[in-house]
Amino acid sequence: MGRTIHLQIPPRNDHLALVRRVVATAAATGDELPDRRIDDLSLAVSEACANAIEAQRAAGAGEHVTIRIDLGEGEVAVTVTDHAGGFSPEEVDPIPAAEDPGRLRHEHGLGLPLMRSLSTSLRFDQTDDGTAVRIVVQRTPEVREEREEKAV
Repeated sequence: MGRTIHLQIPPRNDHLALVRRVVATAAATGDELPDRRIDDLSLAVSEACANAIEAQRAAGAGEHVTIRIDLGEGEVAVTVTDHAGGFSPEEVDPIPAAEDPGRLRHEHGLGLPLMRSLSTSLRFDQTDDGTAVRIVVQRTPEVREEREEKAV
């Protein structure tokens, strides 16, 4: 990948707007992604950061959450790393079906499907003391072709 930006934030929700702004600004500086995909990336990263902050609070970990933004040709990859002891997406309770009345009381677990739907790829890796979530958003082929046609 081309350029890399590193950001560290304390495990507090009041830094989520800053993360979204940095990610969106970084993704918009090049020709990697159209605005729609930048919005998708910003929302997915915000959700990953919120999860990391919540996990660190629950674990009593005060270390910074680390965000790494890799800008590449036609894609942006963001890795959010926490120090909350580890996480496995397979351990998350399944979301009740839309017609299930219990879904109205289901407050957690919606972020993972959201991140999956907004990203090209989503990966969870264990670190020595936590989890690294890697979110990749690529320019869609239709947008790439549309831009190339306009350039001619």
